Amino acid sequence: MFCAMGTPGGGRTYITPRMTRHFNIIGYTELEQGIVRHIFNNLSNSFLKRMNDDVKEIIPKMVDSLLMAYDEIKTVFLPTPAKCHYLFNLRDISKVIQGVCWASVKHTTEPVELVRLWYHEIMRVFHDRLTTEKDREDIKTIVLRLAYE
Repeated sequence: MFCAMGTPGGGRTYITPRMTRHFNIIGYTELEQGIVRHIFNNLSNSFLKRMNDDVKEIIPKMVDSLLMAYDEIKTVFLPTPAKCHYLFNLRDISKVIQGVCWASVKHTTEPVELVRLWYHEIMRVFHDRLTTEKDREDIKTIVLRLAYE
């Protein structure tokens, strides 16, 4: 049997030693920001290599902005008992990058079109998960601020 869980708190309950004695506990630290940036820059560049040079130039900035948005979203929108699904991880970043990488050469000829797709994918992955209107407005503010930096 193989199990996975986050640390207790924020809607996740504590598991007793009586239960954990049946398992091998393996923990890992989060990847460093530079490593994550390198991974997603390489993925984006390889998938978008057929784009014109203007579009390819903004890929590193797009990845950096996504990682900054992810860090801020992860710290602002913490899980609570009412919002226990406010858990964000690298899978969410990869979903955004995956959506951006579906951009076609035919329809993405200008950098602004890639930025629009980037914004759409962030809204699809992060915004759609939020439950209150205030949280939705806050995430739009965060992402738009980063898009204009």
